[in-house]
Amino acid sequence: MKKIYSYFSDYVLLLPFCAGVFLGADDQTKVVTILPQIMIDFEIPVTSLDIASWLITIYLIGYTAIMPLTGRLSDKFGFRNLFLASLIIFLIGSILTALSPEISKIFHREPNVNWILATRFIQSIGGGALVPISIAAAGFLLPRRKLPIAYGIIGASAEAGGVFGPLVGGFITQISSWEWAFWINIPPTLLIMISLIIWIPKNKVQNIKIDYLGSFIFFIIISSITIACAQISKSNSLLILFLIASIIFIIFGVLRYKSGSEFIVPRKIIKDKLFLISNLTHFFIGIGLIIAIITVPVMAETIMGASPLEGGLRLLRLTIALSIGAFLGGILTERINSKIPLMIGFILISIGFYFMYGWGLDIKDPSMTIHLSLLGLGFGVCISPITYCAMKNIQDTERGSASSILTLSRMLGMTIGLSSLTAWGTTRFSQLTSDLEGFSLDPLAQQELTDVTLNSGLQVFQEFFLIGLIICIISIPIGYIMTSIKN
Repeated sequence: MKKIYSYFSDYVLLLPFCAGVFLGADDQTKVVTILPQIMIDFEIPVTSLDIASWLITIYLIGYTAIMPLTGRLSDKFGFRNLFLASLIIFLIGSILTALSPEISKIFHREPNVNWILATRFIQSIGGGALVPISIAAAGFLLPRRKLPIAYGIIGASAEAGGVFGPLVGGFITQISSWEWAFWINIPPTLLIMISLIIWIPKNKVQNIKIDYLGSFIFFIIISSITIACAQISKSNSLLILFLIASIIFIIFGVLRYKSGSEFIVPRKIIKDKLFLISNLTHFFIGIGLIIAIITVPVMAETIMGASPLEGGLRLLRLTIALSIGAFLGGILTERINSKIPLMIGFILISIGFYFMYGWGLDIKDPSMTIHLSLLGLGFGVCISPITYCAMKNIQDTERGSASSILTLSRMLGMTIGLSSLTAWGTTRFSQLTSDLEGFSLDPLAQQELTDVTLNSGLQVFQEFFLIGLIICIISIPIGYIMTSIKN
């Protein structure tokens, strides 16, 4: 028993960090199910869904773009101090979001959605900092040999939070108003902060220069790319504007990198081939993961006629398997090496997507659960090998920066994947249904119209899973190269 306790005692130190990561990811997705109530309170018409969608996009922008700066600040001021500061910002953002209808009424006669967008942005800055700081903290708190499992646990916490978000939001809207989806963040956030102060030792403050101008440029680049991706399906002037802004600031970033003595991302990290290839692998994992996370519940709620809760519960099967896979991937990476578990993970993802590509409208359990579990296990097993390879050559003074870039690469994959998937899916469905006539009073004709529409929708979702399979196959040789690099 003593040996077992000794083995797991180090991982207990990660509990406050994992809880914080879970909360931040949870608030990234819970707004999906509370969005209808928010639209009513802020008088956003159904025809203006593009305005409402900014409640999701704005959080994604702040969550993603703040990571490089907070990672570097963590290197300078210490992971515990930055984690506490991030939780405080997240807490303030949650309270202001819950109060946003009242705040809006103080300054405007009518509800103004800009106020809740601003408060969601504040919240996202705190939430986005939690993942990279946790990865950096693990490197200080745990022995190097235990890091693979630690990385898996942190990754599983982020994924679990993202999937539980819609379930929490849906439950809140059934028993109370949407504001309580943010009020409930207060108790756990305060509890995490207290446990950090009591439980987690301080690490040293280091004399590191921070490139604030480079951070601003990086922030604008990520924000512009994210907003441009959100406009892909519309092909409007905003898309062109933010693409141009992205290109201009990328040029500024390159010039800043070449001319400045310091850069927001340490030069040693950028020159590390193992780190760069690990980020490329993580980028493709992000694309595959968003395909699964979005397609499974949307498919259930549209062409399969399931409730939002049932759609979330189907996705929950994938997430539970992902958490188990993350832990198993950490053990395998610790006991064997990173190559074998990564290849196992890719194989499981490929098998899962292949089976789901064959899903029909009549898919039932246990087949559905088996396929979702295979996919979730695969994604989970991949977390630790990728993170371990990326952080393998990173020095203590650069852990925060490295972990933030690694997390950022997956988030970019998810953002670009989601935007591209939405644009392509909309176009593809329109192509498949372009020859259909409108509503008919003839029951037989109407039934035929319904059948063709359902089958067209099914084909689009099947092709989504096929794209996931192709992305995974592309990732295999990249991952193999990553795990074959000698140090």
